[in-house]
Amino acid sequence: MKLKRFESLTLQGALQSVKAELGPDAVIVSTRRIHKGKGLFGLMSQALVEVTAAADRTGPDTGPFLREDKRWPGRGGARKREEREEEDRVETSSSAPPPKPSSYFDDQLRMATILDPLTQQVQAMREEVRCLREEQGDPEAVIGPMRQEIEGLRLVIGEVLGDRMRQKIGTLPGELGHEYEGLVGTGINPQVAHDLLRSVVEVLGTAGLNQPGAVRELLLERMEEAVSISGTLVPARATRNIVMLVGPTGVGKTTTIAKLASWALQGERPCKTALVTLDTYRIAAVEQLRIFAKLLKVPLEVAVSPKDLVGCLDRHRDADLILIDTTGRSPHDRTGQEELAAIERQNLKIDTHLVLSAPTAEPVLQEVIRQYRRFPIHRLLLTKLDEVRQCGHLFNLLHDTGMPVSFLSAGQRVPEDLELATKRRVIELVGLPALQERVADKQMVGA
Repeated sequence: MKLKRFESLTLQGALQSVKAELGPDAVIVSTRRIHKGKGLFGLMSQALVEVTAAADRTGPDTGPFLREDKRWPGRGGARKREEREEEDRVETSSSAPPPKPSSYFDDQLRMATILDPLTQQVQAMREEVRCLREEQGDPEAVIGPMRQEIEGLRLVIGEVLGDRMRQKIGTLPGELGHEYEGLVGTGINPQVAHDLLRSVVEVLGTAGLNQPGAVRELLLERMEEAVSISGTLVPARATRNIVMLVGPTGVGKTTTIAKLASWALQGERPCKTALVTLDTYRIAAVEQLRIFAKLLKVPLEVAVSPKDLVGCLDRHRDADLILIDTTGRSPHDRTGQEELAAIERQNLKIDTHLVLSAPTAEPVLQEVIRQYRRFPIHRLLLTKLDEVRQCGHLFNLLHDTGMPVSFLSAGQRVPEDLELATKRRVIELVGLPALQERVADKQMVGA
């Protein structure tokens, strides 16, 4: 057998070369695509088709295969050669007609004509898939250009909106420029700040703006109208209030539960309180709440699943207030979402408070509220207020969502660092300079 490789731009061309050199009875051993050429990193290479074919070398021009002669030289080899020559003479003198050329090669050529374009398309698809896999292996290769484009759009939109906002600010009387800067300086959205001051102008008129005290008082009233509070947790007589705290990790739910229990026990009308925890995921969470329960002398129940929660609540039907602590999870955590959904399916009358940490950025807080609002969220509870100096971003949050605030927490002391939310207290926490001046004036008058 004779093996030989043929190269061509197409499969048809390679097969025609095989037929021309080895004859129509050649056997195709293998076909593959190769790249040949030079240049940096093979950039100048060209895709070719390589066909390996085989042909029998016992034809009349080459004579019989002489391997036996090499292995057995001498008289033995000569004898075998003579026998083989005699057989060839017998076959040549026979009356049988000569064999017809095989149609195998013609069939191969016809199939190649049909399949070669499809093969090229498959090869192109494989190359595209390979590139996509490489891009997935390096997400930055895809995300990077998109991020740059989005950032460019953001800058353009920001410039356009900034120009429009400057035009709006220009319509405000000059006396309100200081107030506007103070509002925006606390983190309040410029559009919200403009709307607040515009409402002040509509009430007082341009003449009334010459009275700074009246401007500040009306501005604070408008800000108070933009927020909502929920009131006390203490239930009415002969009723039971069930309160559940939910929220991301690290916002202070367990400590806030202890503060709420202490607040309820030491209020003007102390109420019988019980604690329930679903937080069996976090290490030592149950033990921490158990210590609080022991100090406050209130019962503590541990529910290992939402189904167990029903039994825990039934065992404390005589309680006026039941506080439920839950596991802190990311708002995108599917397990946490399923747990809240399972609690909702129990059809329990629960007042759910979403606990938010004040130092968290406003976009993150907006996303947390959006994710948790798929479940019944009734109120917001703000914690770690002592870790921020200005809370304009919280005012934006309350203004945009319209959700009421129940309690404000600022510190670790139980229960001193917890207070029932009021509108004026929420506005004070914004850190508005005009309000700080007003508070200082009142303190001086009181002195």
